[in-house]
Amino acid sequence: MEHQYHNAEDFLLDDSFLRYRMGVDKEAVQYWEGWLAAHPEKQPAFEEACRIFEVLNGRQGRLDIEVSRFRGLLQEHVEQQTAAAAKITRIRWWRVAAAAVLLLSASVAGWKLLYKAEEPGQDAVVAAAGNDVLPGRSRAQLVMGDGKAVELDEMSEQALHEKDGTRIGKKKGHVVYDAADGTDGEIIYNTLTTPRGGEYKVTLPDGSQVWMNAGSSLRFPTRFTGKERTVYLTGEAYFEVAQNAAQPFQVRMANGLKVAVLGTGFNIMAYEDENAVNTTLVTGKVKVISPDGKDVVLSPSQQAILSRENGQLKVEEANVDKVIAWKGGMFEFDDDDISAVMRQLSRWYDVEVKFSGPVPNKHYTGSIRKLSTLSQALRILKTAGIRFSIEGRQIIVEAQQ
Repeated sequence: MEHQYHNAEDFLLDDSFLRYRMGVDKEAVQYWEGWLAAHPEKQPAFEEACRIFEVLNGRQGRLDIEVSRFRGLLQEHVEQQTAAAAKITRIRWWRVAAAAVLLLSASVAGWKLLYKAEEPGQDAVVAAAGNDVLPGRSRAQLVMGDGKAVELDEMSEQALHEKDGTRIGKKKGHVVYDAADGTDGEIIYNTLTTPRGGEYKVTLPDGSQVWMNAGSSLRFPTRFTGKERTVYLTGEAYFEVAQNAAQPFQVRMANGLKVAVLGTGFNIMAYEDENAVNTTLVTGKVKVISPDGKDVVLSPSQQAILSRENGQLKVEEANVDKVIAWKGGMFEFDDDDISAVMRQLSRWYDVEVKFSGPVPNKHYTGSIRKLSTLSQALRILKTAGIRFSIEGRQIIVEAQQ
């Protein structure tokens, strides 16, 4: 007999539902997507369970969370609530949990919110039935040396071959280059592009690994020859560079910025719609060279910021967890203004953002899993004075009096 789901607790105490929300079980994902389509009357409780999961899992927010430990936490709350039922009026435990993680700032300058429980009829997110937007996924286009374009998410796992003998293997969400022997002949360049709503990983011919965020492009040779290993980036990517002191690794951006490394882990955000190009060092050592030739050497947890407005290059301490959260399947905000938050959502969900009236002076601190649908993400961001609407592939942001 099929399990009965009457409220959010029923979903949250189901291991299959937890695996679905974590995205670690393909069969669970397929099951719950089909189940929800067959039981539309359960959508309110289902969505509330999803929202509670985001809160309780958000700050830990990594795929290695243990299902049993999470389930135990939920069961403990239910047992405590049951024991107290004889003495007090029943209060849903998730309201208490929500209150524990709710941190509001009365200041107009900003507020912090992980989750806020609201009574029916007060929802600040409006989406027409069937008009929600699914999250992004692993997809990318590879343009080979002869100009042939391959949609990697539609390609089988059979290997491709470049004319210089380079083997290009594909795994789920990951393409791997195996360079042919020899260094003679024409240098062939490939370009890997992730669309808005896509992300991908590539292992370069030297063994370096690159995780590409949505709306990004990486151009690289199928063999690294000469004195340097040079790749060209637009958008955002995280690099783990294979060490080779005799052949330094270099990343170049369209605006002339260069990042020179030996062996290290670092993140570069170079989106055209951002006010600056940010290079954040996680491990190792990098030299960041501005278009006018000025350079800075970064230590771990430092960030080089190149202003697009005036070309100035400065160094600041970085919140590394926030910077690379996207790689681990999270949005991480730390007093980010609403425009910055909406730019991230726009790229991941492949939607446009329209502000109806003045841009609200709101700041956000907290976490959202990238597996969330768009409406789920917006519900976590909601606050008094802000209304979000989803119209097709557009988010309407409206300040309310």
